[in-house]
Amino acid sequence: MSPESTVTYYQRIVHRHQAEFRNHHYPRIVIASVSFGQYVTWQHEGEWTMIARGLEKEFQALGSAGADFALLATNTMHKVLPRVYSPIPVFSVLDAIGRHAKEKGIRTIGLTGTLFTMSDGFYTEGLESRGLSVVVPNVSHQQTIHNIIYDELIFGRANTSSANKFIKIAQGLLARGAEAILLGCTELELLVRERPAELRIVDSTAVHAEMAWEISIGKSHLSYN
Repeated sequence: MSPESTVTYYQRIVHRHQAEFRNHHYPRIVIASVSFGQYVTWQHEGEWTMIARGLEKEFQALGSAGADFALLATNTMHKVLPRVYSPIPVFSVLDAIGRHAKEKGIRTIGLTGTLFTMSDGFYTEGLESRGLSVVVPNVSHQQTIHNIIYDELIFGRANTSSANKFIKIAQGLLARGAEAILLGCTELELLVRERPAELRIVDSTAVHAEMAWEISIGKSHLSYN
């Protein structure tokens, strides 16, 4: 929902099409770009019902604009997705990650993201219901990642010191049994563009966006459960 993730989703879909077909006939894309500050405030005030109602209006706008299905281009806001009415199907990032993990033979994954995503339970439970075991950072490390996301990444800044902190936390998750590190926040890929070769990454943004492209051209289907 931040500008960084909005741009990345759009580019991922378009670039995947161009790489596959070598043309510019990619699907029509309708973007509802929200005023992100309002949603950040609602998050930190615990106003999840307000978030759900706000998202309903956006899905209705997308449907009215002719979209066949929708993406919620953020991980944290999937917390309220079960409470949101949408006139068009919504392709969940959890379905995308579940299918990707199965295809790649990943059974245990290290979850990183916002404090809400790592600690509220909805995301871990969603992954577990799709057959994955989940390892999460300790409370201190969760706060560190959360602060990096909200103080730096949503503004498009990726500091070297923050990248080093994140990589160290990720390596700790691997040492605890994770087979790969899930970037469960759409901006986290900014931190790992330069990373150790042994750090196996699952980028939720890339997986979600590219599977959405596959759905849009009929290569895949919406339901993955």
